[in-house]
Amino acid sequence: MSRLTVVALALLISSAAVFASDFTFQPTEFPSSRTDALGGMHAALADDLSVLFSNPAGFRAAGPQFSVTEFTTDLNGPIFSLADLGFRVAGGADPLTLLTEADVQALLTSLYTGATINGPIALGYIGNGLGFGLFNATTAQFTTVGTVPTVSIELREDLMFIAGYGFRIPLPDNLQSTLDVGFSVKAFTRTSIDWSESILSFISALSSPSPSTFLGQPFTLDVGFGVDTGVLYNWNRLLSVGIAVRNLYSPVSRTTYAAVTDFTSGTGGTKSYGFAPLDLSAGILFTPQLGFLQDYLSAPKLMLDYGDIVDFWTHPDTATNPLLHLGLGAEVLLLDVLALRGGFGDGYFSAGFGLNLSAFRFDLTMFGRELGLEPGQRPNYNLVVSLLFRY
Repeated sequence: MSRLTVVALALLISSAAVFASDFTFQPTEFPSSRTDALGGMHAALADDLSVLFSNPAGFRAAGPQFSVTEFTTDLNGPIFSLADLGFRVAGGADPLTLLTEADVQALLTSLYTGATINGPIALGYIGNGLGFGLFNATTAQFTTVGTVPTVSIELREDLMFIAGYGFRIPLPDNLQSTLDVGFSVKAFTRTSIDWSESILSFISALSSPSPSTFLGQPFTLDVGFGVDTGVLYNWNRLLSVGIAVRNLYSPVSRTTYAAVTDFTSGTGGTKSYGFAPLDLSAGILFTPQLGFLQDYLSAPKLMLDYGDIVDFWTHPDTATNPLLHLGLGAEVLLLDVLALRGGFGDGYFSAGFGLNLSAFRFDLTMFGRELGLEPGQRPNYNLVVSLLFRY
């Protein structure tokens, strides 16, 4: 690596760390059943539309693929326990009586559950070095804290447009290698409503719902843009190495309103400015040859990544244990129809499958996510189901 490259990289990292800002913006995560099954994003994987979010250098190798729409649902938390409580209430049980039960109290002392729906806006294209897409995600997150719980509900809508280009740097034929470089720019908005009440007040509000209760909650509008870049090297179609710099520069403007009605009337907003933290990630991909088995098993992939390498520098207050940066993934395709996937990411194992039915693809994944800064501190389990209309 040249001295100029080292200096430039150091300047970029340090600039992301020292820019004064009022807050750190949590980048939007659009649920992907395949990505979650493989232990997270992989900088060297470039074979479908997910490369829009992982590494723009993959725009040259991926596709062509066109996305019309998708419906992806990510359910997180103790969803089965909560469903049981819901059935009991629907069956006539008194919510206040249920709160006196020991197992319900234990559940509500520190609860984190919710759902994110990606789609129906999922229009995108990748191929011949060009990549672009428009995506939306709707999130409802429910959190409780304390022995007499305080309930916090966040309703969020994210919208992102991303576009970029990847180009190939010519290498001598005898190297049997390719080297791609890419960049992308993205513009995004996030609107969110935050509602926080004691659990008794929350139950009371639900028992006699009123539009004024909802319209009186704090409202936040975030608007920002970002730049991603990356490099992807492939040798002999067997081994790939990728480096991705996500949110190389990503400023965000935030306007906070005391109530939804203040936003709709255009009055009372308070401005602040922040950044999405830079994410430097690197990974390798091995594509073994299976010989005679390739008539039945095809496109095998083994992946290893280390993500957010410099979090201790760019956002030290939320830097996590190095184990949580590791991402392992494996995938194989059976009879060109059924994809089997497994992985390890965020300190937890994951597994899933994908079924390609030509008209659409059905994916299902179960995986774990660490909400704390250390392994096993605050586990959160997820079920992701997808219907993808990509061609």
